[in-house]
Amino acid sequence: MNSIILMSHGNMAEEVLNSAKMIIGDSIDYPTVNMKQDDGIEGTIEKLKKALEVYKESSEIIIMADLLGGTPCNAALLVANDDSRIKIISGLNLGMVIESAFLDTKELAAKLEKIGKDNISMVEQNASLLSDDE
Repeated sequence: MNSIILMSHGNMAEEVLNSAKMIIGDSIDYPTVNMKQDDGIEGTIEKLKKALEVYKESSEIIIMADLLGGTPCNAALLVANDDSRIKIISGLNLGMVIESAFLDTKELAAKLEKIGKDNISMVEQNASLLSDDE
């Protein structure tokens, strides 16, 4: 399994993981860091360091954070400054998390970034994607 941590403001990271499990099953189980209102950057860093303990032996760790420039992403950047194994992707979304379960580790960060971008579209421009079965 890939070494991935999900980070967000509030419970988004945990709930995105739960949604992914609803779709693909319990084969996916990443640590989550859910920043609460009063955690601040220090509390978020401590939560991240605890989550990283799961991946002590990993050569590469991907952190998917919800928002570029937000506290979870900034906390990840500060921790990554001291840990060269960490790569950070902002814009956490369900498509990225689901796809991460099926991708190999080679160039995972770049693949997830592309998947995240590809999963953003104007719905009315893609209305033909809906089938009569839905």
